[in-house]
Amino acid sequence: MPENAKKAQGSRKVSPKGDYDTYECQTCKNRKYKDGSNDPSVSFKTPTKLSPETAAFKIRAHEAEHVSHAWAKANASDDQEIISQSVTYHTDICPECGKTYMSGGTTHTVFRTTKNFDQSPVEKGRYLDITV
Repeated sequence: MPENAKKAQGSRKVSPKGDYDTYECQTCKNRKYKDGSNDPSVSFKTPTKLSPETAAFKIRAHEAEHVSHAWAKANASDDQEIISQSVTYHTDICPECGKTYMSGGTTHTVFRTTKNFDQSPVEKGRYLDITV
């Protein structure tokens, strides 16, 4: 390993460029994000280049779109309700500059079908047989 090369967390090599004040990482600069879900009305359906400064904000906004679409789906349907919903954000380390960046997110929604039973009034003693 060259003397001027440094290591980031773990065993990943960091660029041997010494001037980190003016160095612009090409990997971070050219990173693209693409949505892998089957939701056709969210952002990032085509690979989209985001600046490293705004990527985290835009990924959070993108995952919020998935959350709001799930709620809209549940509200539009008379027989579905949301049981649980979670959003997980993923981070990674750039192999070129060693900086941590937000690499994406996952929204998980669990729906339940609600059954509308015809509620008849409770009749006392109907389901109780007592013999003395």
